[in-house]
Amino acid sequence: MVVYQTSSTNSISPLTVLTFLSVTFLAVNGISTFQAQMPQPPSLHLSTATAQSDQNVIDSRTRALRIALLTDALFSDAGWGAFGFNAAQALNSKYGHTVDFKDNVPIPDIETTLRDYANKGYDLIIAQGFEWGNPAVKVGKDYPNTKFVVFTGLASSTNVASIFPMQQEGAYLLGALAAMMSKTEVIGFVGGERYPNLLNIFEGYKQGARDINPNIQVLETYLDDWDNSTKGKEAALSQINDGADLLFHVADTSGHGVIQAAKEKGIYAFGAISDQNKLAPNTVFTSFVLDVEKAFDHAVKMVQTGNFSGQIFKPGLEAGKGASGDGIIYLAPFHSLEDKMPEDVKVKLEELKQGIINGTIIVPERY
Repeated sequence: MVVYQTSSTNSISPLTVLTFLSVTFLAVNGISTFQAQMPQPPSLHLSTATAQSDQNVIDSRTRALRIALLTDALFSDAGWGAFGFNAAQALNSKYGHTVDFKDNVPIPDIETTLRDYANKGYDLIIAQGFEWGNPAVKVGKDYPNTKFVVFTGLASSTNVASIFPMQQEGAYLLGALAAMMSKTEVIGFVGGERYPNLLNIFEGYKQGARDINPNIQVLETYLDDWDNSTKGKEAALSQINDGADLLFHVADTSGHGVIQAAKEKGIYAFGAISDQNKLAPNTVFTSFVLDVEKAFDHAVKMVQTGNFSGQIFKPGLEAGKGASGDGIIYLAPFHSLEDKMPEDVKVKLEELKQGIINGTIIVPERY
């Protein structure tokens, strides 16, 4: 059962559910079996009890949960809001969980919204957005039986966990690619707001670019607005006028303006969070993508198995969507633009990716 609510004026019908992003924080132990030694009544009795215990574990791992996905973003943004919406729907279609959705929550209403859903008895509340962290901790104290997961966040308590992906690792690859592709030695970054996660992403982008070309100029603009494509376009045009010939945005729907400016000026842009190539197939070269399905999936399993851990999880790069290992960040396909990338650039990019995954290249957190 999927329940959908929206505070935005444009409602969205639920789509087919995609898979809940897993944050590979905990492994599930295998179920032990017991062979009865017949005919020994005590052993037979123990076998029955053990089988019942094992069945209870199986039931807990498969029982349907009541889950809510709450966000201040828009599910229609083709980016941050949309990818969470799609991933959360998989919890219903794949596992049969009851999922309730609510988007466009005003920042001042975050605590009230969390309290409202906790009061309704949800097993798991996924709060999508950095600003939800502290309110989740505050509300969580009053609802100890409800589990909260903040994506992406840096807050935690007994029943509140945060997922803070090492997005700077994906941004590093985009910075390196931009530096290898740039003809002007000037590239740009447009962010929605200057806060820790965005600063971290920008620093990774800059490191990747300068590891390729120490002399490259990396322009940086923050809009203080996540839902204003006009502002995004103006910022992008300003950077293009200053010589930038590759742009990277992390700005939700404001970033659509960045992509539009790049399209009009005939340069490439990089998307973020989800594969944004469809917004401008001949302009969006690639995007760094969060494998939210993988992260959400493991969050749900923590609740089902009773192994919920209130901590901050920091998964990094993965080889590709759904790859084994802890990572939940990957680069989207290049689609029709792949033949625009020289072979030596492809080889170098793959080399850098493997370097990050195996730990020979370190992209530290910086705020």
